[in-house]
Amino acid sequence: MNLNLLHKSFFIVKRICNVRHLYLTKSYLNFAVVNLNEKKENDALEYTSEDLSTITPYFPESFNLAAYVNSSETLQNLVHLNVNLSKIEKKPSIAEKILKLDFEKDIKRGLIFIKDFVNADDIGNFLTKNPLILCEDVEHLEVRVNYLKSKQFKQHEISRIITNNPFWLMFSTIRIDRRLGFYQEKFELSGNEVRLLATKQPRLITYNLHHIQTNSFVIKEEMGFEDDEIKQLILDKPRLWMMNQKTLLERFNYIHNVIKIPHKTILQFPHILLCRNFKVKQRHTFLEKLGRAQYNPTIENFVPINALVELTDIEFCKKYAKCHVDDFNMFLKTM
Repeated sequence: MNLNLLHKSFFIVKRICNVRHLYLTKSYLNFAVVNLNEKKENDALEYTSEDLSTITPYFPESFNLAAYVNSSETLQNLVHLNVNLSKIEKKPSIAEKILKLDFEKDIKRGLIFIKDFVNADDIGNFLTKNPLILCEDVEHLEVRVNYLKSKQFKQHEISRIITNNPFWLMFSTIRIDRRLGFYQEKFELSGNEVRLLATKQPRLITYNLHHIQTNSFVIKEEMGFEDDEIKQLILDKPRLWMMNQKTLLERFNYIHNVIKIPHKTILQFPHILLCRNFKVKQRHTFLEKLGRAQYNPTIENFVPINALVELTDIEFCKKYAKCHVDDFNMFLKTM
C-alpha cells in the first residue's frame, strides 16, 4: 500500500512540474514576441520615405532662445537691437510670449514709439529689462506719456524717466497719479519738487510702497531726522528709500554713534549713507591711529567726512592722512 501511494505521489509531482515548465516557457516566449514586435515598430534607425525636415526637437521650459533665432524674425531684430536674449529666456513664460509676437504686426509700431524717448544706444538694455512692453498696446503707451505731458513734464524729463525706469510705462495713468500724489502729500512737496523727484529717481515712484513706508519710519524714528531734513534727504538722495532697512541703519549707527558725526553734517554729505561701512571704517580707524580723525570744521586739521568714501587711496593719504599709501596698505593687513 505504501509503495503504491508513493508511486502515485511521484506521478502527481512530475505532472505539476511539467505544467509549470510549460507555463513558464509559453510566458517567456510570449514576452519575447511582444518585445520584438515593439522594437520593430519603434526602430529609430528604420528607413522611411517621409519628409522629416519640419520635425524639430522638443524644448523644455528652460529652453535656449538662440535655437529659434534662425527661424524667428522677431528674435533676429531683437538681437540687432542688442537685446540680451539669455536674460529673457530665464523667464520661460515671458520668452514664450515674445516668440508668439509678429514683428511687423505686433512690435514695429510700439518700437518706433519707444525710440522717441529712449536713445538707440539704450534700447537694447531697455528691452532686456522689460521685454513685456512689446506686448502693450501703443495706444496705452501714448496715453501714459500724454499724462506726463499734462503734468508739465518736459520732453527730456520724460525720456529720462522712461529710460531709467523701463517699467514706468507698464503702470496705468491712475496708478502713476496716485503714486505721485502719495509722495507729494507724505513729504510735502511742491509740483516742481515732485517732478524733480520723479525725474531724478523714477524707480522710486513705482517702488514697493510698504518698503518706502518702512524706510521713512527708520529715517525719522530710529535715525532721528526731522520732517524738513527728511524732505531734503529724499530730494538729494532718493535711493536711500530703496535701500535695505537693516543696512541703512547699520551705516547710520556707525557714522553717527561711533564716529560722532551729527545730523547736520550728514545732511551736507548724505552720499556717505550709500557707501559700504567697511571702507568708512578702514579710513576712519587709520586716521584715528594717526590722531587725525578730526571731523569738526572749526578745529585745525579738519577732515570732511566725504574723504572717508571719496578720493583714491593715494589722494586720501596725501591730503588727509599725511603719509605714504604704503603705510595705509600695511595697516589694512592688520585689520
